[in-house]
Amino acid sequence: EYTTSGATVNASLISGLDRPFGIAISGDDLFVVNRGDAPGTGTIGEYTTSGAVVNASLISGLNLPYGLAVYGDDLFVANQFNGTIGEYTTSGATIDASLISGLHEPVDIAIGSAPEPSGVALIGLGVAGLWFWRRVERESVRA
Repeated sequence: EYTTSGATVNASLISGLDRPFGIAISGDDLFVVNRGDAPGTGTIGEYTTSGAVVNASLISGLNLPYGLAVYGDDLFVANQFNGTIGEYTTSGATIDASLISGLHEPVDIAIGSAPEPSGVALIGLGVAGLWFWRRVERESVRA
């Protein structure tokens, strides 16, 4: 664990991991990808942001998991070995282990969110402003 300035706070926040590759944070929970040594031995562990173990094998039997993302109460895991992205709950239940399949060694995953209504309104005002400005420009060129 490090501060935003790079100072070390706790260099061994979580220990005993087996080839950790990815992390995702949701509230006070830290989810960690443990690749394992062979296909089928990968896990996703759950820890607190202070390093306490909640469940070191929250999700197990994964095929060389690599990337991890949290969206609401769902975890999305990129399994490099079998070319899938699986969906699980943050409590460890499988929703769909092969939600997306046929990928070539996926190694990372990111999930964006829809813009807030106020952001959409600002974009609309910006577009309307540009339209109005262009119209005024055209009228001044004609005159």
